[in-house]
Amino acid sequence: MIKGIRTPNNLYILKRGQQQCYLSKNDENWLWHRRLGHLSFPQIRKACKYQAVRDLPNITIPDNTICKSCQFGKQTRTHFLEKEGSTSKPLELVHTDLCGPSRKKSPQGQQYFILFIDDFSRICWIGLMKHKD
Repeated sequence: MIKGIRTPNNLYILKRGQQQCYLSKNDENWLWHRRLGHLSFPQIRKACKYQAVRDLPNITIPDNTICKSCQFGKQTRTHFLEKEGSTSKPLELVHTDLCGPSRKKSPQGQQYFILFIDDFSRICWIGLMKHKD
């Protein structure tokens, strides 16, 4: 890490002698894991064996191979729970939607339609309308 002074015009002035490296030799395994897009450690060792990556050192597989980014990437969303039977008889709950105007009118001049869906039976009805009101 290099520390520097920020000037008013967003220019950083770096001073020599303040350079510090916080990457220890043990973290080199994790560094290559991140550099290679969170590739698994056995695959990194295979790439090293076949010299598939230039300047890839011979890494060792760490004891603790848990990476938070890898865990979040493999996490799946839980399924939605469906309520069983929100209605107990037909026409107890009816969903409706009004759509239009459509580009083309019907032969009778209707360009809007209203849709009704029964929640219990899922039967749909459609009604054609000339005007939205």
